[in-house]
Amino acid sequence: MLMSCTRQVLAPLEPDDEFERAMSFFDKKKYASAAQSFERIIFYHPSSEYVDDAQYWLARTYFAEKDYAQSIIEFEYLINNFSNSEFSEDAYLYRAKSYLFDTPSYDRDQTKLNQAINLFDDFLTRFPNSQHSNEVKELILTGRNRLAQKEVVNGKLYIKLNKPEAALIYFNYVVETYPETKAASEAKYCTAQLYEKKGGSEEALNLYKELLGDNDWQKKAEERIAEIEKKQAQEK
Repeated sequence: MLMSCTRQVLAPLEPDDEFERAMSFFDKKKYASAAQSFERIIFYHPSSEYVDDAQYWLARTYFAEKDYAQSIIEFEYLINNFSNSEFSEDAYLYRAKSYLFDTPSYDRDQTKLNQAINLFDDFLTRFPNSQHSNEVKELILTGRNRLAQKEVVNGKLYIKLNKPEAALIYFNYVVETYPETKAASEAKYCTAQLYEKKGGSEEALNLYKELLGDNDWQKKAEERIAEIEKKQAQEK
């Protein structure tokens, strides 16, 4: 994105003034000019005290422009070449975010999403006392829910294909592997519906009752519980 923009040629400055100019461009969201200015420091003043700062903010510039593929490259360069940088922790964080935000929708290959989750886990290990820990845990949950949702969609596909046993395999996998996700509740509801259809009223009832504490599924669960209990009463 940035590299395709037409850039104004900037007059050379000393590294401190160049960095100040670059940050001014960044703050004004003039990202193409900011990138050019940060690159000047990296290429023309590689021994200056501003070089790791420039590398970090160059990566943040691509991140701000949502060019996550390039921001990954820039953050990784900082991590690999400036291990003692004051920006090291943030670089690990934003690299993982770049992987997460560069992930396609859940119906496509999720390799990058798995990489993002692994990188977030690595971040928590490297920086156990980070102020970003809660944010990272939420992002991990977001990623895991997306992976779980993919399995739920696969399960629903097998229902349409009239293969309920195959669908149950997917739903059970979600419940067992991603129990903390929203998708797990949907998987439970879908499983309960399948049990109902094949006469497993008690199994279905137990699953619906587990959903009573979930605000998203409580109403639907209550309706099914009432219907099952009504039929059970009639059969006595």
